[in-house]
Amino acid sequence: MIDDADRVEADLLAAWADDTRPRAHREDAFRDLVGRFQRRVFAICIRELGSRTDAEEATQDTFAKLARSADSFRGDSKVSTFVYRIAVNACRDLQRYHGRRPSSPVEDIEGAVARRVGGADEVADVAEAVELSSTLRGALAELDDVSRTLVLLCSVQGLTYPEASEILDMPVGTIKSRIFRARARLAETLAMAGEGR
Repeated sequence: MIDDADRVEADLLAAWADDTRPRAHREDAFRDLVGRFQRRVFAICIRELGSRTDAEEATQDTFAKLARSADSFRGDSKVSTFVYRIAVNACRDLQRYHGRRPSSPVEDIEGAVARRVGGADEVADVAEAVELSSTLRGALAELDDVSRTLVLLCSVQGLTYPEASEILDMPVGTIKSRIFRARARLAETLAMAGEGR
């Protein structure tokens, strides 16, 4: 079912793709479209790639590819599905280019904690959250690329199985079973990490 947001996004994409419109109108439409998707695309890219620098590059590539391929959008799906597919492909292209799996960047945890918190209880809470985040990133990195992408799209971004099916060009049944196995693997990895504390 198409809601108002989907309709607006489709109109913005159509306005950008319509080269008979004034250039300023087209650019405004594309800027609005980027504003609607930038955070969500970056979230997909950072979770796929694990590096802020790579995620920024993949996000930029996503919107460059969207700008070039806007006229190929047929309206068979939501614009968000179209954009997410481009983002996932941009991440895969970057991974192939670098010839590696996602990395987990080392962050200045102590500096971040010192800037954001004041009391000892807050420091402990933040430290625990950082440890859990690091453990989760590590568990996600152990999944194969397709399973990790599916978990991120469906569990984190909230896409439906049919939407993920369209993005990855994969049968819905396969997606369901891959996500089931990936979640079981994540639960097992996280449980083992919890026992190791």
